[in-house]
Amino acid sequence: MGEARVPAWFAATGLHGENERVYEAFQNFLHNLPLSYTDLAGAVGVSQPAVSRWAGDVTHPSLDEMVTAVNVVRTRLEEINRQTERFAEILRLIEEAMRLYDLETLGRSDVDPQQQRVTARLRTELGLGSTAEAEIRGGG
Repeated sequence: MGEARVPAWFAATGLHGENERVYEAFQNFLHNLPLSYTDLAGAVGVSQPAVSRWAGDVTHPSLDEMVTAVNVVRTRLEEINRQTERFAEILRLIEEAMRLYDLETLGRSDVDPQQQRVTARLRTELGLGSTAEAEIRGGG
């Protein structure tokens, strides 16, 4: 492969000497995306093979394409962050419900064994220990 074409915007901005560093940073960006090349390509308005060629240092995107790609990923990361916060709140509510369930059922013989197994499994899956006994005994 020969030397990649230098886009006019690099020459115009005096960034020509930084080409390799900019493209290398963009390739690292592409290799660590929270979405597929197909999704990114659709949002940027190029083909999936074009994004693959950028990632493989076969061709280089224009400045507009890089800016659009970064903005698409920024938006995606903001959505992921919102979803993560929502998921954390759901987990907190589940933990609280399980704690209250433990407090309510501790020492009761009429509690459904199947429900106890489900609760125990959920605690194990979430990596939670039972705090109800400690709370009832004054330890929590």
